[in-house]
Amino acid sequence: MPFARVNPGDLIQAQNLDQLVDSFNGVSGKGIPVAETSVNDTTNYALSVQNLDPTNSRALNVLKNDGSLLIRADANGVNLGAPLTVPNASITNAELGPDVARSNLLVNPGFEWWQRGPGAFMTNGVYAADRWSLFNSGGMSVSKDSTNQDTGSGSCLAASITAVVAGSTQVQQKVEDYLNLRGRTVSLSIRVRTSTANAVHIGMYDGAYTYGAYHTGDGTYQTLTFTRTLATGITSLYVVVDFQQNCTAYLDNACLVVGSQPANYVPLHPADDLARCQRYYEVRSDAYMASGYNYSATQAEFVHKYAVHKGGTPTATISAAAGFAVRALGANIACSALGGNIPGLDSALVQFTVASGLTAGQGSILNSGGGSIAMEWNP
Repeated sequence: MPFARVNPGDLIQAQNLDQLVDSFNGVSGKGIPVAETSVNDTTNYALSVQNLDPTNSRALNVLKNDGSLLIRADANGVNLGAPLTVPNASITNAELGPDVARSNLLVNPGFEWWQRGPGAFMTNGVYAADRWSLFNSGGMSVSKDSTNQDTGSGSCLAASITAVVAGSTQVQQKVEDYLNLRGRTVSLSIRVRTSTANAVHIGMYDGAYTYGAYHTGDGTYQTLTFTRTLATGITSLYVVVDFQQNCTAYLDNACLVVGSQPANYVPLHPADDLARCQRYYEVRSDAYMASGYNYSATQAEFVHKYAVHKGGTPTATISAAAGFAVRALGANIACSALGGNIPGLDSALVQFTVASGLTAGQGSILNSGGGSIAMEWNP
């Protein structure tokens, strides 16, 4: 039975309403009944719309009273009109995408800073890239690599493993502020490239080692992730790249965040990145390093100011005395020996000896002719 058309302005007759009622009720020949569907039904939805044309899908268009867009669902996705309002605390960490930037708890996470030099580094316990140390009981060589880095990166860490010792061939970073992470869920992500299957995986050490899935060995960069809820009584925390087979691997763009959703690496500004590194290690070899005074004809002492406040009293490593000179009254006098040094959190007092030529009580400058002073603090 066809419907009788009712045009705008027409009077609606009872028979018109009867047609609608009969249609909704499913009267024979007059339509299909509209039935309620529970939205918590495990198999059915209250409404499903399918458009079989993938290039011209126009499933939903909802407009405001002024004709502007409220909601549109079409072949291009879902568009929510502005302003978009999200209730407070309605998005949990687990619902965040990995591309949502969050605070990275690692130091030198992009492997960009190598203040100790480009390597190769092989000795167990040494630092290679800033804050990244080696646990090397086998045969591992680590170097700075500016050829095989990930997209959008300046450099990466290249590791060559020739004599693996399972569980003892690792690149690690010790997290200083583990106390504020006790009892929290944290997630780690690191970009890794290798052509050896089941050779590299990442994890954490918080009293025991736990790891995530292995790189497949397809020769491309993959994002390896690992999530762990830390115990409330942990006394240390390391993030770990663990090697289980001999291989060549490249590490880049690491990120450690609070929460169950790992996050993609977002680079820091170089000034901030370097300052994080210098909290633990800095080396200076500029021409005019420090000012001080002569306290005898052969000895002078200088206040060596650090670039960054240290988290604890550092250890000073001063290169050979022959690399320094004491500049007094416009003349350089070669140093013949090192004196003592007294490091603090912001500066150190360093002493140098010359053969002769200084005047007690006069000021002088410590001049580097290739010498260096390194300050290191490793919590």
